[in-house]
Amino acid sequence: MVLVKMNKPLHVVTPLIPSSALSKLAGRDVFLKLENVQPSGSFKIRGIGRTMQEAVKKGAKRFVGSSGGNAGMAMAVAAKQMEKKLTIFIPTSTLPFMIEKLKAEGAIVVVAGSNWNEANQAATAANESPDTFMVHPFNQPSTWAGHSTLIAELAEQLDTIPACVVTCVGGGGLAMGLLQGMDQLDTWEKVPLITMETEGANCLLAARQAGQLVTLPAITSIATSLGALAVAEDLLTYCLDKPSKVISHQVTDLDAKRSCVKFATDQRLLVEPACGAALSAVYTGLIKQLLDKLGEGPVVMVVCGGNIVNVDLIEKWKQEVFSK
Repeated sequence: MVLVKMNKPLHVVTPLIPSSALSKLAGRDVFLKLENVQPSGSFKIRGIGRTMQEAVKKGAKRFVGSSGGNAGMAMAVAAKQMEKKLTIFIPTSTLPFMIEKLKAEGAIVVVAGSNWNEANQAATAANESPDTFMVHPFNQPSTWAGHSTLIAELAEQLDTIPACVVTCVGGGGLAMGLLQGMDQLDTWEKVPLITMETEGANCLLAARQAGQLVTLPAITSIATSLGALAVAEDLLTYCLDKPSKVISHQVTDLDAKRSCVKFATDQRLLVEPACGAALSAVYTGLIKQLLDKLGEGPVVMVVCGGNIVNVDLIEKWKQEVFSK
């Protein structure tokens, strides 16, 4: 028996809460959109859930995907809820406890390649059956449409228009969804999206600086869930067409880890370094520096997820960042 109705979204409406600690640091009210409490542990279930539901309606019997992080968990959770088989290809950089998490959701896990791009190539090559649907972790329009629901929720939850929305960016699926969601609201037309990356996983910033798609030679950042070698072409095109709408910045791995540790103390929530990159916009003082360039209203931080994290990692990062 299928565990969910096919016309019902697989994601939940997540809380939007004020943060006194981050507001004090930012010099502006900060609200946290808690996507880390989604059924899959991240925002990914919004878009990937929609994509997979649409595929089943069109006849898909099983799925193949690639990701060793949040996208993979979203695929596994969605497949389990719809009682469909999923084979997921992951890179060797995937931490062992993430592999166990994927298997616990019923996914068949295949290790292939040293990074996501190589794992994705292996997944594509394995997708031979006509009734098998290939799930891309970020570069599908139906996935962007699913992610755009986050903005629709924010518009309902906020009493005012925000000064900005802050997110991390990897391949660009979440950013595309957020931008599309804002474009659907006339009153949000001038709200900028601040995209944060870590050095060594900065494919969007590198592409914007070059004015064209750039393929990174390797992912050298700890934020492996940001680990696409190249950003989605549609996101780069959007940034080049509307440069003031998307403000891109990068931080170090140390900044990202420090932000994860501080956030665990400030909010009693564990998040991974990809999310730490977004939180670094406040913890490094960037938002405070940008205040004069932002409009009125609060800052909204997308707390995107926390699968690739546990207490042991937080303790390890704490030792690293405060010993320097």
